[in-house]
Amino acid sequence: MDGLDIFACPMCQPADLIRESDNYVCSSCHARYAIRNNAPILLRADSAVLAAEADRAQFWNAGWEKRSREWLNLDRDGLIALRQSFADALRREAYPSVVDVTQDRVRGKVFLNIGCGGGLEGLLFAGYGAHYFGVDVSFNAARYTTELVRKAGFQGIAAQGEAEHLPVRNSSVDFLYSNGVLHHTPKTEATLTEVHRVLKSGGTAMIGLYPTYSVHFLTYRLKGLLAGKWGRRSYADWLHGITELEWKTDGRENRWTKTYTRSEFAAMLRRAGFRDITIGQIHFQLKELPILGKLIHRYLPAGIAERRGGRFGGMLMATCRKT
Repeated sequence: MDGLDIFACPMCQPADLIRESDNYVCSSCHARYAIRNNAPILLRADSAVLAAEADRAQFWNAGWEKRSREWLNLDRDGLIALRQSFADALRREAYPSVVDVTQDRVRGKVFLNIGCGGGLEGLLFAGYGAHYFGVDVSFNAARYTTELVRKAGFQGIAAQGEAEHLPVRNSSVDFLYSNGVLHHTPKTEATLTEVHRVLKSGGTAMIGLYPTYSVHFLTYRLKGLLAGKWGRRSYADWLHGITELEWKTDGRENRWTKTYTRSEFAAMLRRAGFRDITIGQIHFQLKELPILGKLIHRYLPAGIAERRGGRFGGMLMATCRKT
């Protein structure tokens, strides 16, 4: 499947991209975009990712290198098994990507995955028969997603790009999914406006953001108070550096993590132009409980730590439509 079906110049989205050897060239502004390992690099020339925010992209780039590289060694059967394992884990959490995004819902649809990550979501959704496109600020995420999806025998492609300036045509997407990503961008509200722009009339978006009120982030809030981070600004600045610790490589730190209440999330979606907005919160798992969760995981039988509690988990999931 050709990525030019919906991908477009991030400087002038309606313009066609023309393939020339290892580059795409914009038919309007003539900007050139390199293609490496089958993944287009569709960043604006003035992108902050190439300068002031290069460390933000590199944090995730190194993290996906660490997580995803070994998956390239799997054959097709191994990748199908990996896909099934991922789906099973999400099913145990009652996660919306397996509960609400089904093959019947997205098969044959143009599907855009913002923050596609290192390939697991690509394997899941492309495996449903969707016309799969991914975008991620990390080149490694785009590269591994493209390679793994194609090695598994599915159709799909991913590009490096920014959610604030999606390299995607206006009104070209039937279904958009972005889980746990847009709270890591400097301009989250701008990304929601971009989501609205690229959706077709009647198209659906499913977007997950971190909730302020959850077991996970209330624990962080308590730790912040104990660390003397009493003010809203001081806590927010501190939160960036102490979250996503499992992604740290070579001393790199996460640069952006934000949380939202339901009302804040809904207000941003309305300002972006969405209607028919529903927002739910996922269940928490017992392993997420402070102190007690670690004891449960260590001393009780396997599987108990993953049992679900109430809807006070670590993600707000919004489903909304472009009217």
